[in-house]
Amino acid sequence: MAYTSGFTYDIFISYAHVDNTPTSWENLGWIEKFYKDLDTLLTRQVGRSGILKIWWDNKKLDGSIQFNSAIEEGIKQSAVIISLLSPSYLASDYCKQELEVFYNKAKNEPAGLAVKNRSRLFNVQLYNIPFTEWPSQLSGTTGFPFHDGKDPGDPVDTNSLEFRNQLRDLRNAIIKLINDLPKEESKKEEPKKEESRKEEARKEAVPVDGFKIYIGDVAHSLSTTRNRIITELKKVYTIEPVAPLPEQDEPHEQKVKELLQQASMAVHLFDQYPGQPIKDNQDICYPQKQAELGLQYAKSQLVWLPAELDLATIEEENEKYRFFLQGLENGKKTGNNFEFIRGNKSTLVQQIADFAEQIKAQGSAAVKEVKTSVLIDTHFTDQLYAFDLSKDLLKKHIQPFINPQEDDPRKNINILADRIRQVSKLFFLYGQVSKDWVLERMSAALQLIITNNYPIDEFVIYLYPPRKDPNEISLKQKFLNVSVIDNSSNS
Repeated sequence: MAYTSGFTYDIFISYAHVDNTPTSWENLGWIEKFYKDLDTLLTRQVGRSGILKIWWDNKKLDGSIQFNSAIEEGIKQSAVIISLLSPSYLASDYCKQELEVFYNKAKNEPAGLAVKNRSRLFNVQLYNIPFTEWPSQLSGTTGFPFHDGKDPGDPVDTNSLEFRNQLRDLRNAIIKLINDLPKEESKKEEPKKEESRKEEARKEAVPVDGFKIYIGDVAHSLSTTRNRIITELKKVYTIEPVAPLPEQDEPHEQKVKELLQQASMAVHLFDQYPGQPIKDNQDICYPQKQAELGLQYAKSQLVWLPAELDLATIEEENEKYRFFLQGLENGKKTGNNFEFIRGNKSTLVQQIADFAEQIKAQGSAAVKEVKTSVLIDTHFTDQLYAFDLSKDLLKKHIQPFINPQEDDPRKNINILADRIRQVSKLFFLYGQVSKDWVLERMSAALQLIITNNYPIDEFVIYLYPPRKDPNEISLKQKFLNVSVIDNSSNS
């Protein structure tokens, strides 16, 4: 579920892939930087890591590829769409189709195309394109200029102050709109109590328990990449295999089949090298064998090749391997349970995670019930610690809500009150921020709890580096249990 009630995704980003091609002086493409920074700003605003969901397609599709049914479903399940307007966008039939699908579905929904005079179609202008050339679906929208104002101009630098200011304005407009969208009503015959509704909301951001991803064997040239994605993905998912596979052909095949049938999805990575041949079957290598078994037994499967790989350059001695890859790329096996991706190593983890989220959204596994929820109250300087802590809590099926604040510890008290109402425990992070800031913040929270009789049973003060004396921080009161966890000596 998304942050927005009644939708699977909050935002669908529609763009032309050529606009995401990085220049020689850029580490990331413009669109990817836009997506990541917008996602961060939205997360800070809602105060809950991982709850607000953005769909963006980073598979480098072009006009020769049919409109993907999974993409269409993503559009139809999104609350708003962001169109990144450019000459390439206007020239792309694919982009026009994305915009048209959203427009047609939104106008027939109860909320309609606009909420309180704010359009659900966000027109982000990468270039200074005259409004007479805008797609008809965007007519009447004011637009958000992300260009330098020249004719036709260029997108603003993603490291510039102009970019940051415009992104904040866009973030604010999105938050206002999705907060004003009509909420789904509860069934009248079974009215729910306030606490029951809150408990259901706490379940939304919990990772699916037991969601397994099988990561296939790879050629030596991709071993570092495979190890990296395993390290990243296992923070959220269960990764298989966890033990070495049998080397002999028949036992190897039986074990791989067993793991594939148990997994929710399989991932196979290839490049120009086929990998190590099977010990007693030199005609085929382990990576190809496992992918072929995946085509038969995997519930869902993702196959990845480097964007720059020309299959025709694979050596003649590996002709069977080349034919295998060509068959995967040009074959007819498509659908919601199969993805063939040409991409970069830098975006591979995100691509796998996006596909996993699609599968979870389709109901591939059940969400495990959350027993406890906590509020992590932190200064912006300690926010990275908060994200790390929230990941650990989620693994224990505890729902974290992150509430980052600025230098004034009593600022945004109303937001703090809203957060406190949803939880049973408060975590106060004490890392780079001053001790006085933490104590003042705790006092403000305590006053809210006493005044409003909120059901908080514990304050937890979590000490991060640099080194601190846990005896120096305390809150003199008799209402709550206050615990101090000292992790400040552990770098």
